[in-house]
Amino acid sequence: MAKTKAQKASSVDESNFDQALAAWMAPHYLRYERGWFWFAAVFTICGGLATYGYLTGSIAMAVLFAIVPLVLMLEHLKKPEAIPVVISPYGIRFGELRIPYSNIRRFWILHHPPYLDELHLLTNSRVHPEITIQLMGTDAALLRGYLITQALEWEGKRLSSMDTLVRILRLT
Repeated sequence: MAKTKAQKASSVDESNFDQALAAWMAPHYLRYERGWFWFAAVFTICGGLATYGYLTGSIAMAVLFAIVPLVLMLEHLKKPEAIPVVISPYGIRFGELRIPYSNIRRFWILHHPPYLDELHLLTNSRVHPEITIQLMGTDAALLRGYLITQALEWEGKRLSSMDTLVRILRLT
């Protein structure tokens, strides 16, 4: 059966994203190690809120705060999946997600020890407006030098206060 023009164009576009100028494996998300104190604090706070919900007759609140620590524990046991990242002449592929340079509004690279360097992409997508990719030791200066020829850089961009709070509380 013959392919339509749209199918041919999409198959060409998909293979173009595999022409690697740079490639590496990165975790799908950054995972923080949490100690026993973190889990004890979460269980205590959620236990108190669940008790408060029960005593005030808010069964939904009681059930929610009884389930939250269990969900966090199960999520902590799951390891982040390693995803291939490919920087090509046509765009960036992050797993199955293909982002043409024309869809990248801005990019910035964050360097903030003790964490690994991160590439942040602000895209036109409503589904994935901001994408964070761990560089995993990839040369950030070389990557920046190429990306600046393809998209606008957001110079001086820092972690948002919400991201900073998440990292302090180790929520992800």
